[in-house]
Amino acid sequence: MFKKILIVEDENWASESLFEKLSQLISVKFESTVKTTVREAADWLLKNEVDLIFMDVQLGDGLSFEIFDQVKINVPIIFTTAFEDYALKAFQHQGYAYLLKPYDEEELQEALNKITPFFVQETDDIKYKSRFLVRYGIRLKSIPTVDIAYFMAEDKLLYGYTKDGDQFIVEDTITGLGSRLDPQFFFQINRKFIIHIDSILDMLKVGRNRIRLQLQPALPVGVEVIVSEDKSSDFQMWLDR
Repeated sequence: MFKKILIVEDENWASESLFEKLSQLISVKFESTVKTTVREAADWLLKNEVDLIFMDVQLGDGLSFEIFDQVKINVPIIFTTAFEDYALKAFQHQGYAYLLKPYDEEELQEALNKITPFFVQETDDIKYKSRFLVRYGIRLKSIPTVDIAYFMAEDKLLYGYTKDGDQFIVEDTITGLGSRLDPQFFFQINRKFIIHIDSILDMLKVGRNRIRLQLQPALPVGVEVIVSEDKSSDFQMWLDR
């Protein structure tokens, strides 16, 4: 797990805030190191190993992408920045998530969830949900996860929709379910929807930071599926992975 963490951040309040959030979210003891410039970070990485890196984009002596010109990095990186313009470049440099400041603990937890599989590849430590037991009155049915197109939270309930258009109730919350689904195929685009990549029929940008999706099977008339602004950068990285 994340035992050694490097924070590349030139603003004290930002690195301190991140450390506090991580202390609340990571259950095991971890060691963190903070570097504030491109040069400091590159020099440190040449001599030390780390499990995870949090990296601001704009530092006092340049862009953090310059670090990659000086040292090879093969661990996951979560980019933290106030600018969304660098999302694609972040993905090209080991970026697993792209958090726009200010971000909260829930967004940070979602970013950590994306990285967890990196540490447990080819092991049985994590098993993503492979099927759902569904109750229809007195009848029971097991639905394979691969047959599900998307999940939608509505009226304090969470519904699953199969690729054939069947609907069923999931006894979970959208946040709780998200970490149990394989992130290679599923993505939570907002507080209401988790979608399977194969359910996307069409995408349309509706403003600088928002994307409207057309899903299949179709939703009822009037229901819009919008990738929220804070998820937009990560969503595009997910599509391009």
